[in-house]
Amino acid sequence: MLVKKYLILFLVLVFCNNNISSQETTSSDLDLQQSENVLTQILDSYKTYSSDPEEALDTIWGFAHPSNKEITGPKENFEKMLLSEPYNAILDLKEYSFTKTVETEDSNHYEIKILAKNNSYFEVIWVFQFDECPDNPKENCWLTIAVTAPSYYESGV
Repeated sequence: MLVKKYLILFLVLVFCNNNISSQETTSSDLDLQQSENVLTQILDSYKTYSSDPEEALDTIWGFAHPSNKEITGPKENFEKMLLSEPYNAILDLKEYSFTKTVETEDSNHYEIKILAKNNSYFEVIWVFQFDECPDNPKENCWLTIAVTAPSYYESGV
C-alpha cells in the first residue's frame, strides 16, 4: 500500500513555481544548492546505514520535503518503511551511480542504479524539489519529493 502511495505521488507530482531569491551563501549552503551533492549525501547514508542507523535516518529524513514527510511520517513510520520491503533492499548498498533525467528550475529527477548488498541490481527514480530549507526557511535547498520503489534490473551500476 505504501509503495502505491509513492508511485501515485511520483505520477502526480506538481511542479511548484518557487521564487528562488539570490542570497549570500556560505560554502555549506552551496552544497545544499546542488542536488547532486544532496543525493550523494543521502545515498552514502544508505550505503553506511547499519554502521549508524540513527545518523543515516536523520540524514535521509532531514532531506525529505514536508509533503513527503506528511505521507511517510512521522519519522518512526518512515524508519519502518525503510526497514521493510522493498526499500530495505537498498540499505547498506555496495555501489551506486546516477543520471539526471529531468532538470527544471525547481525540480530534478534522477535515475539511480544500485548494487545492493546481496549483489542484486536495482533502479530507483529520485525526485527533488528546490524549496524552503526546513532548518532555515530564509534559504532554499533540494528536498526529496518522491522516490519510486526499487525495481530489479539485469545490468551493472
